[in-house]
Amino acid sequence: MLRQLTAARFLTRNLVVRNYTTEASGSLLVRLKDDRKTFMRAKQQPDLNVVKNILSDYTYHIKSPNAPANQSEDAALLSVIQKLVKKRQDAISQYTAGNRPELAAQEQDELDVLQRYLPEQMSAEQVEKKVKELIEQVGATTIKDMGKVMKAWTDASADKKVVSDAVKKLLGQ
Repeated sequence: MLRQLTAARFLTRNLVVRNYTTEASGSLLVRLKDDRKTFMRAKQQPDLNVVKNILSDYTYHIKSPNAPANQSEDAALLSVIQKLVKKRQDAISQYTAGNRPELAAQEQDELDVLQRYLPEQMSAEQVEKKVKELIEQVGATTIKDMGKVMKAWTDASADKKVVSDAVKKLLGQ
C-alpha cells in the first residue's frame, strides 16, 4: 500500500504533459489522425492500414537526420504521400506484368486512399506555365540548369515526372 502511494506521488509530481497537436486545425496531419480514429471505429482495415503507413513514414521522415530542417509539416507529409503513391504505382505495374491481378487490385485500392490526401493535380499546361516562370526566376538557359529549376519547384500539386518532362522540353529548345 505504501509503495502504491509513493509511486502515485512520484508520478503526480514528475508528470510531464506534452501537447503534440498542431496549431493549424485544418492541417493534413490532424486530418490523418482523425481519419485513423474514424477508420479504427468503423473497422475499415484497408484504409486504416494506409493511414497508419502514412503516419509511420512521416514520423520516420521527420526523425531522419537528412530531413530538411525548414520544411513545413504539410510539405513533409505531402512528400511522404507522393513517395508512397509512386511505390504503389510501381507495384501495380510490376504485378500486372507478373500476371497477379489480385495484388494489383489491392495496390490500386491503397493508391486510391493515398490520392484522397493529395491536392488536386495540375494539368500539363499549368505545369508548363509555372515552369516557364521558374526558368525566368532562376535564370536557367540550358539543360544543364535543370537541377536549379527542379530545386526551385516546391508545389506538390504536380508529379515530379511531369515537371521534369516540362523542364526538359522548355530548356531543350
